[in-house]
Amino acid sequence: MRPLVILIIIVIVSVSIRIDLTSGTIPDNFISSSPDQEIMKEPEEEDSEHPAMNPLAFQEVMVESGQTVYGITQKLHDSDSFNISVQEVLDDFEKLNPDTPAHELFADEIYKFPIYEINDEQ
Repeated sequence: MRPLVILIIIVIVSVSIRIDLTSGTIPDNFISSSPDQEIMKEPEEEDSEHPAMNPLAFQEVMVESGQTVYGITQKLHDSDSFNISVQEVLDDFEKLNPDTPAHELFADEIYKFPIYEINDEQ
């Protein structure tokens, strides 16, 4: 019985190594084309053909492993009274990044995150 278990483990490890070396386990779009750590941008004027395409203010941020859209947006505002709904943040993120669903972020990629005007007055 012991040799059979060892044989099965060897086969599983061999198949796993073969798959990892041939097709890989890291998605192609995981590797960033830009090594910049963080890029800050103010809202830019749009060209005359599409004047109201992205009226949202945004900041470009390189995402690190484990970060979420809402968490990054909260950190950008650095305020205890950040009360924008999760759904609104996700919708605005998808407007700024039309080719990227909010739940499919990749580490070391740069994305545009919405900046909101928050009144701290109570």
